[in-house]
Amino acid sequence: MKHFQFLLVSLFLIFGCTKKTPEIISIQGEVFGSYYVVKYVGDLERNVLKKELSEFFKDFNSAFSTYQEDSVVSIFNKAPANQRLTVSVEFIELLKIARTLHQQTAGAFDPTLGPVIKVWGFGGGEEKKVPSAIELKKAMEKVNFNYVQWDEREVTAWKTKDGVQLDLNAFAPGYAADLIGEIFKKHKINNFMVDISGEFVVRGEKSPGQKWVIGIEKPSMNYGEAIQEILTLNDQSVATSGNYRQFFNANGEKMSHILDPRTGRPVDTSIASASVIAPTGALADGWGTAMMVLGEKGIPLAQKSGVKVFLLKAVEKDKYDEIMTDDFKAHLLQTK
Repeated sequence: MKHFQFLLVSLFLIFGCTKKTPEIISIQGEVFGSYYVVKYVGDLERNVLKKELSEFFKDFNSAFSTYQEDSVVSIFNKAPANQRLTVSVEFIELLKIARTLHQQTAGAFDPTLGPVIKVWGFGGGEEKKVPSAIELKKAMEKVNFNYVQWDEREVTAWKTKDGVQLDLNAFAPGYAADLIGEIFKKHKINNFMVDISGEFVVRGEKSPGQKWVIGIEKPSMNYGEAIQEILTLNDQSVATSGNYRQFFNANGEKMSHILDPRTGRPVDTSIASASVIAPTGALADGWGTAMMVLGEKGIPLAQKSGVKVFLLKAVEKDKYDEIMTDDFKAHLLQTK
């Protein structure tokens, strides 16, 4: 699954309790090799939601987990070219979102990057190493989202080139958060927050007149060590990606696990983390990864797509410059 090391820390301001303050119900657990937290306000029994979440995550993994050999995506990856597979409406929807992200980011987001991820050793259980030029070239020949096709009416998907593989981990957690939002809507719950490994979907308010409060972590090898900024949000999604935990050193050079689909190589950038605000969790999740590839040059593309951006640029050890769009700045909680 996607490397979930780029954590946004959820913060909730503490206010004095009154009879008018609604109770915030919280459920948390482990999923996708990381964690999830949901918080909501409303008349929905905790145990009812826990059962639905358990069933949802099981079904989601059965569709999208590259670690589950019998999942739909694993079967797709092993299938030969032009073999049509019956999938699900959600699978088709995720492919459509991937196409949108691929187009909006000018190819900086590409979920067929799996073969390249593997040759660098970032796929999990692999030895991290710099691949040879031949290894990288062979892997890159299989990278192009245009090789993935689908028929929305027949709910089938296929690839047009042997060896093409989908790795949806770069935005699947955000999509999962979106789908959990649909569970809340089914129960007529309008005020909730979903956090899956730092990919947030928030709707409504945590209490009357109070937005949800989310912290952006300062880059560190230690989780939750410090907060860089605090956001206030409602009816939006936010995600963060970064290169400060998953990497290896080769001949004195830092090799980030964030790979540029256009070159097949780790991004060489001073940008330590990218946070984005977008309408949905899947878009925020995908754009967070893409902005780590694009850096500052990607801001015009993001703005054109209605995405708000916050970058942390390393200037020296433990010191970062903040680069953000004006519409992102409007969400910062002013504490200074």
